[in-house]
Amino acid sequence: MRAETQANIAAIEKSLGLLAKRMGRETAAHRLEEFDARVEDPTLWDDPAAAQKLMRERQSLLDKIGTYDQISQGLKDNVELIELGEMEGDEEIVAEAEAALKALRQTAGAKELEALLDGEADANDTFLEINAGAGGTEACDWAQMLQRMYVRWAEKRGYEVEMQSEEAGGEAGIKSVAYKISGPNAYGWLKSESGVHRLVRISPFGKGTRETSFASVWVYPVVDDNIEIDVNPSDIRVDTYRSSGAGGQHVNTTDSAVRI
Repeated sequence: MRAETQANIAAIEKSLGLLAKRMGRETAAHRLEEFDARVEDPTLWDDPAAAQKLMRERQSLLDKIGTYDQISQGLKDNVELIELGEMEGDEEIVAEAEAALKALRQTAGAKELEALLDGEADANDTFLEINAGAGGTEACDWAQMLQRMYVRWAEKRGYEVEMQSEEAGGEAGIKSVAYKISGPNAYGWLKSESGVHRLVRISPFGKGTRETSFASVWVYPVVDDNIEIDVNPSDIRVDTYRSSGAGGQHVNTTDSAVRI
């Protein structure tokens, strides 16, 4: 067996080990039985929100088990084909199995990366906002480039993309746009995109000069109404302001503005 093939096998086995650890392979079957028992409970849908959450968790576990089993079986089948092909001297079978292992390594690597998205809100849908920054028309054009990039990325992954609002730029591009992107781990994949994005290029708008454009991208998880928000009173500062101008008997005696 060639060194490259052995390296592919080792990489796939490493990915399988991480996938098994992340999903709790030893207890996965037991947890799935518990989910199935709760799904059969006739009172489950008395609380629709809790029922939907349970169904999402069950489907997530099913997907993880299915992914692990598919990669594990693919590894076993192709290793057996390579061994069989080498025994019979069939180079065509060996080449096909080696190509399949190479592709399987890429799939396993992608699933391994996806398994790392285990934050509290990583599995949620997400809101994506893009706003043009400094740079005028250049910035609006840059914001639209980012818009197309994110929408195409989401559609390629099979996510549902729903526009919430959009404001066109003066001459070209957009000033701002907001989307709701729905799909597995949408927030987990996109959360690292939050921040200010910069583009340096020769202006395509007839200036012929080197321009720097900015656009901000903000990503928020979609959450339900069951979240609990604790606000510590010691973290709150209240500033009050009074008018300093002339006129009226209440001047300088009442707060005319409050900022929290």
